[in-house]
Amino acid sequence: MFKSDSNPTVSNSDDNAALIMTAAAAVIPVNELNATNRAALIKSATVMHVQRNDVVKPEGANRWLMYLVEGSLSLYDGKEEVGTLNAKTNEALQALFQDKTAYQSAKTATVAKVVKFGREQLDILLREQQKNAISVMDVQVGELDNLVFDAIVKDMKSNKVQLASFSESAAKILMAHEKVGGIPELAEIIQSCPSLSVQIVHAANKTEGGTADSITSIRGAISRLGVEATQRTIESLLRENTIVPANEIIEKRFRRFTQRTALSSAIVQVLAKEVPELKSETASLVALTADLGELMVITYANRFADQFTNLNDLTTVVMNLRTILSAWLMSTWDFPQDFVEAAEISRDWYRNHTGEINYSDLVTASLLIIQSEMPEAEQSSIPSSDNLLLARRLQQAGIDLKAPGDIMRAATSKLVSVQTMLKAG
Repeated sequence: MFKSDSNPTVSNSDDNAALIMTAAAAVIPVNELNATNRAALIKSATVMHVQRNDVVKPEGANRWLMYLVEGSLSLYDGKEEVGTLNAKTNEALQALFQDKTAYQSAKTATVAKVVKFGREQLDILLREQQKNAISVMDVQVGELDNLVFDAIVKDMKSNKVQLASFSESAAKILMAHEKVGGIPELAEIIQSCPSLSVQIVHAANKTEGGTADSITSIRGAISRLGVEATQRTIESLLRENTIVPANEIIEKRFRRFTQRTALSSAIVQVLAKEVPELKSETASLVALTADLGELMVITYANRFADQFTNLNDLTTVVMNLRTILSAWLMSTWDFPQDFVEAAEISRDWYRNHTGEINYSDLVTASLLIIQSEMPEAEQSSIPSSDNLLLARRLQQAGIDLKAPGDIMRAATSKLVSVQTMLKAG
C-alpha cells in the first residue's frame, strides 16, 4: 500500500471515527460531498499512524487521498528537507503529494496521524452528486436581455435557431472548401467558423436515425456525413446563417468573439498534448462550442440593431446570457456531457478542482492565456491565473500558465496555416 522503511500502522478503530469525520468535513475536495455521500466515503476511510522511523511515500497516491490530521511532517526532496507541514493549517486541507514536484517523501520527528480516503470512490461520488444536482442561476435581467432571450426561445421551440457566420469568413470558406485535399484540411476550414462547426456536427449526429455514438470532432462529423454531403451542407448552412453586422457595435463584438474562439480552439489543442487521456480534436470542438451563447446573443442582437448602439449594453447582455444559452444549446442538441459541462463551468475561474484534468479545464486555461497575452481594452471579468487553484492543478499536469507566451505562439502558428488555406481558396 505504501512503501516505507518502516511501514506506518493503518488503523480503522472506533477511536479514530471522530478524527475521520472531522477531516471529511474539512479537507478538500472531500468536504464538497453531501452528508449521505460523505458518510459512504467515511466507511472505507482509515487512519495511518506515522512513527518517528516511518517514511511516507506517494506510491499509493493514485488510490488514496491522504491528509495530515495530527502532528507535523517534514517534507523531503530526496535527502534534502524542503519544508514542514503542520496539522490544522490551511496547507493541511490539501492532499499529501498533490503537487508531485514539490517533495517526494515525508517523515515525522515524533508521531503523526494521516487520514486516507479512497480516491476512486470519491471521484465517483462527486460525479454522481454533480449529475444529480439542480443548478440555479440568479441573473438580473433587463429589457434588452428579455428582447434577445424571447426571440431565441421562439426559434428554439420551432427548431429554427440561428447561429451567425461572419460574412467575411463565410466568403472565404465558400471559396476554399471544394479545393482542399482531404478530411483533415476540410475539418480545419470548418473549424474557422464556430457556427458552421457546431451545426455540421449537429447534422452528423442526426444521421443514422440517431442510434450512433455522438460525434465529438469535426473529422468525425465529416466521416459520418461523407465529404460530398459535408460540402453541400456547408453551402446550405452558410446561406442560411451568414450575416452582415448591422452596426459597428455588433461588428466589433462579433470580430472579438471570432478571434477569441479561434485562439481558444488552437490553444486547447496545444494543451491537450500534455494530457494523453484527452483528444486534441475533441478539445478543439469543446472550445469552439463553450461560448456559443455569446454567438446566439450577437446573432439575435443584430435583428434589433437599433436597440444596440452602445457597446456596454451588448456586453451586459452577453455576460448575463452567455452561459445559460451555451449550456441550453449543447443540452438541446444532445452533445456529450463534456460539452455541456464546459459551457456551464469553463468560466467559473475560482472553482475547486477535483479529479483529473478535463476539457473544461483546458478551455478555462485557454481563456486565461488569451487574457494574459491579449487583454481586452474594456475591464474584463477574466482574472489573472496567479493563485488560482486550477492553475496549480494544471501545472502538476505539465501545463504552466506562467509561461503563456510559448503556448500562444504554438497556437498562433496553427492558425496561420489555416488562414493560408482559406486565402489559397
